[in-house]
Amino acid sequence: MPFRCTPPIPGVFARASEHPWELAVEPFQVAPRTYYVAGQRWVGCYLIDTGAGCILIDTAVSETCPLLIDSVHKLGYQLSDIKLILISHAHVDHCGAAGMLAHLTGAKILMSREDTEFMRACPEETTHLDARLHAQPFEVDGYFSDEHPVELGDISVRTLLTPGHTCGCTSFFWEVENPANGERYTVAMHGGVGANTMNDDYYRTSAYLTPALRTRFIDDAERIAAIPVDIALPSHPNQIEIMDRAGTYTDEGQPYRDATVWGDFLRERVRQVREYDPGPQELQRA
Repeated sequence: MPFRCTPPIPGVFARASEHPWELAVEPFQVAPRTYYVAGQRWVGCYLIDTGAGCILIDTAVSETCPLLIDSVHKLGYQLSDIKLILISHAHVDHCGAAGMLAHLTGAKILMSREDTEFMRACPEETTHLDARLHAQPFEVDGYFSDEHPVELGDISVRTLLTPGHTCGCTSFFWEVENPANGERYTVAMHGGVGANTMNDDYYRTSAYLTPALRTRFIDDAERIAAIPVDIALPSHPNQIEIMDRAGTYTDEGQPYRDATVWGDFLRERVRQVREYDPGPQELQRA
């Protein structure tokens, strides 16, 4: 199915913090051994079964964490199966529940060095950017490297520093095999494409981010878009529509497989960055 995006959820900070069940969705499979487990339709969180435990990509916020936990259990996994937590970037909507989940699972947390420093220097722009969302404190156990993939079991996750939305925003690429026919697919999630932090209004008030990050994001986009990706996953489900096929996955059908989506998605995000007009929902588009 070709690339399609949808508008962001209105009033999502208030809804996630006060009525998270209004955003609830059941867990669903998106690729071989890869599942959407966020439990809500605002921020994407993905569970990868490596055969030697699971990798969790992003945690969303602490207020929606019970929905994520429920999703993991509904798929037949235990929290102790999660061995690694990979954080795409240091905004509260992606790492707010990291501390809680690290305690519950015993998993190690990995994030970029750049965003670890950003988080420590500017909590008001990262983990404390909205008073309605309460991030759980956490320690980073290791840093990503473009040269050294994250490996667990028979899954190797290539991490790629893709700054723009934050200085240490990191994207993830991994290969899975289709058990139905033996085909191998590259699955990817870009770490963050929100134009809300790549505009002049934001830079005028930021204590840390600069317009050079916007230039870097635009300059890097075509190179990153050229990476072959069979199944493109969004860090926010409105950025690449995936909810319309939730629950329809089969190994034979592969409803999320479309090699054109990744490039189209990145080119659309560059267009949005170039044309960004800030509005009242700007912090909710992260």
